[in-house]
Amino acid sequence: MAHRTRRADDPQATSAWFPLRSLRAKLQIFSLLLVVVPGMMVALITLDRARDALERATGRQLAEVAHDTLEEVATGLATERANVRGWARQDVMRDLRIGDLDKRVTRFLLALQHERSPYRGLACTDQSGRVVAATDPGQIGLVLTDQPWVRSALGGDEFFTGPGSTGPTSDQTVEIAVPIRDPDGLGTPIGALLARYDWQEALGIVDRIRRTLLPHGLTVDILLFDQAGAMLGATWRDGTDADTQRRLRAAGERLASQLPPTRERGFVSPADTRAIVGYERGDSLTSDWLALVMEPLDEAFRPVRDMERRLVLGLAAVLVGALGIATYLAGRITRPLRDLAQAARAIARGRSPDASVVVRSRDEIGQLAETFNGMAAELKRAQDDLLSAAKFAFVGEIAAGVAHEVRTPLGILRSSAQMLERSVPKDQPQTVELASMMIEEVDRIDRVVDGLLQLARPHEPSIEPTSLEALLGRALEFVEAQAREKSVTLVRGFSDGATMARCDPEQMYQVALNLIVNALQILPPGGHVTVRTVPRRGERVGFAVIDDGPGIPRDAQERIFTPFYSLRAGGTGLGLALVERVVHEHQGTVSVESAPGHGATFRVELPAAEDTA
Repeated sequence: MAHRTRRADDPQATSAWFPLRSLRAKLQIFSLLLVVVPGMMVALITLDRARDALERATGRQLAEVAHDTLEEVATGLATERANVRGWARQDVMRDLRIGDLDKRVTRFLLALQHERSPYRGLACTDQSGRVVAATDPGQIGLVLTDQPWVRSALGGDEFFTGPGSTGPTSDQTVEIAVPIRDPDGLGTPIGALLARYDWQEALGIVDRIRRTLLPHGLTVDILLFDQAGAMLGATWRDGTDADTQRRLRAAGERLASQLPPTRERGFVSPADTRAIVGYERGDSLTSDWLALVMEPLDEAFRPVRDMERRLVLGLAAVLVGALGIATYLAGRITRPLRDLAQAARAIARGRSPDASVVVRSRDEIGQLAETFNGMAAELKRAQDDLLSAAKFAFVGEIAAGVAHEVRTPLGILRSSAQMLERSVPKDQPQTVELASMMIEEVDRIDRVVDGLLQLARPHEPSIEPTSLEALLGRALEFVEAQAREKSVTLVRGFSDGATMARCDPEQMYQVALNLIVNALQILPPGGHVTVRTVPRRGERVGFAVIDDGPGIPRDAQERIFTPFYSLRAGGTGLGLALVERVVHEHQGTVSVESAPGHGATFRVELPAAEDTA
């Protein structure tokens, strides 16, 4: 089976195997990089700044929550201490002096516990430290002088202690003891009121604080530690499993041991917790207690993730838009380049380069297209000139051969005809007429041979600045008598100034004369021939010969400059061919515009002289 291979310079093979060599693909990739790289850098910087700003804002907010937590707990415990202090000053406490014989104090304590369910137990001792009234009947009669909180109250001082340091349990309590003073005496203690406040009630305050944060987008864990770094209690996010609680408790204990013992508020973001932790160490009633408020990074940075998704979507939309715009612009840029490449390949393969590339812009690519069109036009002109030169060389060879082979016999024929004409008797006028016709036809053939030789022999023009007005005026003066004889009007349409061209004055005079004579010969009596100069356009000047005769058929206009082609009876068809050759040798152009019944215009354009006005 035959295999078709591609050359390395085949553009299709190049685009197939090396797509990045395509200018369009490079422009698309460059445009995407131009969007992606700055876009990603801006997005990364924005996200990093947003993350830092959000971390600082969240940390300060969590520190405020820690402060509020300690304040709420301290306020709650202070309220309970004030309640216990108020109960100790009730009149019913006088019964302690008689050992609460009628159980009034016990009923009072039971009523308080019923109303104040957060209390695990209430008890009153007499001055000797023996329990005389209690919510728990089993405590009545016990002597509690060995308890420090009882001794402190009987000594006249209030006592308050937080929950034990063994960790949060269901029976963990806050112990409050206040002295019961004699209202009738000097205020000396007659006993002590002991209260065991349920610590879970205080943690309920913490949990309510945590829940009030949920509508504000804060999902946190709150941990309380005493001055020794032992955890007093915690409230966890909904759905937090036991392993996560143990991990966070351990992380909180490590953090509590690392933070300074003095009162301070702030936030940290330890790597092992993967959370932002706001903290504050309390004072007053909760002196040296530490509150830690932890929010997981996933929750804290949720706005950043939302921003990241929006940035990704926005960047994707920008990329799609940029790709569409880049594809459109790349197509507009590369389309003329493809046209140029296609036209160049057509020229390289020998095809006609006369199809110009469309100029779609005025930028460098448009200038390249214009330059290419100019080059293609010049190349076509050079090809036409080469073809014309070859044509005229062929005509020259024929003319030289014809002149060599025909002129001698023509001379013999003309001499013989003249002799015959002189020798024929006068009474034979037909013979004399035939001899005269022979002489005329021989002369016509000789003129054709002269025209061929003139057309075939190139004459190097003597270029010099020439006034077209003077040259055309001379030609018009030469044919003026012929025009009057034929009743044709000659019209001059010259410019006010001098129209200077670079040409051979004599050769260009022959060109103008040929065009004017052709117009006179084609016109009927009463016609008009207008000769006018063409103002300078760029580097070109010229003149035009205009007649109002019958015009030239459209199919004949393409052959009008071909040798031996003539529309006039008896014409040799060499005049316009000679005109075209002379004009081309001057680096000029000659063209015809005509429509049947509307006359004809022959336009000659030549290089302008430097001193053209």
